[in-house]
Amino acid sequence: MLAWLEDTIREAAAQWWVLPLTAALCLLDGVVPVFPSESVIVALASIVHDGHPFSLGALWAAGFLGAFLGDLAAYLIGRSVGVERWRWMRTARIQASVAVARHHLTDHGALMLFTARFIPGGRVAVNLTAGAVRYPFWRFGLLDVFSTMAWSAYSILIARLTAGWLHNAVLQILLSVAVAGAVGLLVDRAVKAVLRRRLARDAGGLTPQEHEALG
Repeated sequence: MLAWLEDTIREAAAQWWVLPLTAALCLLDGVVPVFPSESVIVALASIVHDGHPFSLGALWAAGFLGAFLGDLAAYLIGRSVGVERWRWMRTARIQASVAVARHHLTDHGALMLFTARFIPGGRVAVNLTAGAVRYPFWRFGLLDVFSTMAWSAYSILIARLTAGWLHNAVLQILLSVAVAGAVGLLVDRAVKAVLRRRLARDAGGLTPQEHEALG
């Protein structure tokens, strides 16, 4: 059973549509944070080897392009319909993140936009809010290019650090995704800690909404 699943995964990963699908998932994840874009990139990067139909560079490009377009879509949605149009936007966590972003985008735009890319729910809220408050489009785009390039490379790097530990593709993918999840939690904590210290220092204290979003 495991051998059959391994063969199926390797065969599917070698198809032409894998990279477009990866880009599409990253795009959708940039608008609604329920699509497993990081997990897909990590899974593919963990089993890419010499002779594979596509390279890690191509996978990085697909992740970067999809993530950038997704963030851009979130910005444009925020610019056109605001941050309360749909029910998922009105959840307590998203609204808490929106409150933080709205309050600090003007003074800490670069920090908010770059670090939010590494926090799934946070990046959507920040990008929507950036559009809603008319954050300069050219500045948003430039910052997002660098943040999505770094995010895609980071996802691949996590996978490559564990690549080759296990010979079975299924087990290797599970291991890589688990390690990526653990590292992701640490990155999430670290990013929020940096934001808490920076915002508390500059603003003289955090509001209840900021504590909720960065807690």
